[in-house]
Amino acid sequence: MCLIVDANVRNLLSDRDSLVNKWLSGERGNPKLVAAGKLREELANKDEIRKWLVALERAGRLRSADATSLAREESRLRRSGSCISNDHHVLALAIVSGARTLATDDAELISDFKNRAIITPKGSIYRDIPGHRRLLCHTASCGVESSSPRHIRHRR
Repeated sequence: MCLIVDANVRNLLSDRDSLVNKWLSGERGNPKLVAAGKLREELANKDEIRKWLVALERAGRLRSADATSLAREESRLRRSGSCISNDHHVLALAIVSGARTLATDDAELISDFKNRAIITPKGSIYRDIPGHRRLLCHTASCGVESSSPRHIRHRR
């Protein structure tokens, strides 16, 4: 399963008690955080999260995307004029990676992410509440097999 975490909720990556953090650190399934390009830079500007991204990458739980493909898709989205948000880089990452679950509090990005004219199949929005735990499960859209990878430890 692949999850994109928008920079406006990056605390989900640094808060040990967040369901996302526990899911990424756990032994069940094959969780992957998808972060590349501008979004990875936005997330990594906080030292604690930059270190966590390195730990995820070493454990094989961080997915990136081809920079050229991201730039091409972001440019296409800008030219299309179909987005109401200014987060073309996040939408491009979802399209290129196949990730269809996004953690964000940005209402305009939520609208774009659920718009089938932009994202097909439309995406799901994750919020760090117990009822959304079900969204942290395997989906075939991102091309990641559901298996039991190595357990990693979050270090502070």
